[in-house]
Amino acid sequence: MEANISLETTSKPIKRSKRFATLDFARGVAIFLMIGLHTLALVLNIPDLLAVIEDLALVNLIMLIIIPFYGGLAGFFLLVSSASNMVSMYRDLERGNSIRGIVFKQVFGGFLLLIFAMLCEGLIGYHGAFGNFFLNLNDIPGFFQYNPILNYENWGGGVTYNWQVLLFRMNHFETIHTIAYCIILNGMVQGLLSLKKNWQNRRRMIISYVILAVVVVGLTQPIWDIVSLYGPGYPFGLIPETGNVLFTPVLGEDKWWRFIAAPFLSALAAPMEPIFPYLAISFIGSIIGIEITKPREKLNKKFPRNMFLVGTFMFVAGLIGVAVIILGIMNVTDFDTAIGIYQLIPYHRHYSPSYANYIPPFAWVAQFLCVNGFAIMLVMFLFRLIEYRGRSKAFSDRTKIVRRFGTVAFSNYNNQFIFYIMFFLLSSAIFFTPYAKFYWAGTFLVILVTLAVFTLLLIGWEKIKYTGSLEWFIRTVTNNLVPARKKRFDPSVKWWQKGQVDVEGAFYNPEWIDLEDPEEEKAKDEKKFLKNQSESKLALILSIVGLVTIILNAASIFGLFVSLRARKIEGKNRKNTRALIISIVGCVLFAAFYIVCFSIKIGVLGIF
Repeated sequence: MEANISLETTSKPIKRSKRFATLDFARGVAIFLMIGLHTLALVLNIPDLLAVIEDLALVNLIMLIIIPFYGGLAGFFLLVSSASNMVSMYRDLERGNSIRGIVFKQVFGGFLLLIFAMLCEGLIGYHGAFGNFFLNLNDIPGFFQYNPILNYENWGGGVTYNWQVLLFRMNHFETIHTIAYCIILNGMVQGLLSLKKNWQNRRRMIISYVILAVVVVGLTQPIWDIVSLYGPGYPFGLIPETGNVLFTPVLGEDKWWRFIAAPFLSALAAPMEPIFPYLAISFIGSIIGIEITKPREKLNKKFPRNMFLVGTFMFVAGLIGVAVIILGIMNVTDFDTAIGIYQLIPYHRHYSPSYANYIPPFAWVAQFLCVNGFAIMLVMFLFRLIEYRGRSKAFSDRTKIVRRFGTVAFSNYNNQFIFYIMFFLLSSAIFFTPYAKFYWAGTFLVILVTLAVFTLLLIGWEKIKYTGSLEWFIRTVTNNLVPARKKRFDPSVKWWQKGQVDVEGAFYNPEWIDLEDPEEEKAKDEKKFLKNQSESKLALILSIVGLVTIILNAASIFGLFVSLRARKIEGKNRKNTRALIISIVGCVLFAAFYIVCFSIKIGVLGIF
């Protein structure tokens, strides 16, 4: 996490940090969507909608299919964080910093992040004791009562937890824990691979990470089998002595050694994003980070296309696999059970027999490929559309509102209890009943108000350079104790200033990095540029993809804008003319599809 934003803060003139617009924007998008999706999951009255689903417009069914899938894209954030972290390590290597110092910084920072992640989940975060207080504003005395601990099987089933959540929730493994462990492990791996200046051979480094990613995926099932020796059915099995869940033992109820072992076992085989296999996604992010730090004259112009195709292969294979799995479950159980499993697609280990015996072995491979293949596609699409077209500054200037959410991403994740408060206030004002569920219109109102409150908070917070944020705490400790960080600051900088975010130099006015082909850039004013027609080619590809696919039909919208720009800078030609026509057709079909979905009722399909 610390590698994502410049840590340098001085009283001297602004020092512009070098930044990749895609990584900043993608981080912001991940947090922006996370807040919206988590608010929707809390506020939307799904049981009532399912009760009358045949009478609802078809768009409701589409939303109930799409929303769980996008909820499973936490690997997208891991991918972006890993790429950012690798960029940071390569910059340290190029500065001449010692490998030992870089590894120490990574390990120290990762452990510090892990500690804060555990505090967030158990105490200060929206799922922690502090956050749950705001989910009990209608019964504050009840929040402080002592009740029997409810096990994981009830989590997410409408159960409201009180202060006791801090006794077990800290061992609940989430994306932020995965990132912390990956920072530690990536630091060690990069340190070993960098010995004898091997880091300068980027091709060898990329091949090494490809091999390591495959090895991690290959070791996943054996690692899970070994961890299951700790207790049958791990992570969902129960501790025999108390009946508490194996991966979240309760402090004061279970044996102390179980509580100590829990963070390490969860890292290997937790329900959400265990490092086996998600360390492989971190390694893929590292590959992206290595490639984009190459000198511009050595850049592989085909890299975004090749990585996009890798992601596409993973996504299509995984999507087919998930569909086969869901249909198979439907045959041996029933429709409701199968749909329930699909809705758990964000939870990686739920796609394994340890969750339910009707889940086929290695179903997790399909889930892993599907959601993470799509994440790779999104990241590489952004790089191709922004950095590889030389559009970083123009794009970033137009996306400040989204990028701002990624500036203190961990703090925004932690502070999601804000939507508990908005839910309480709006439901009390509209229904005169606290925490009364909404239908779609009310749900989107809560989401809109929540995002507006977050935006205003962030705009105000940046005035004091995010002092007091979780990132500030982590950076303050790191930049005052780690030698490799301390030497970056002038002696006149106070200890508490070392954790502040340089808002002007890192957000408003950084040095945006473009990855456009230097020869093409040089030829922009020459006939060669017009002959290459790179913008027109991209527009044509986008328009065709948007027209012939269902999942990616929104590409038609991007194709339309790119084709218009291509006609402006390259002149009218066959490619951008065809792209313009095809993208318009794609946009019309895209709009027509959703008009039909709003008009036709689900009952027409006859599946319920």
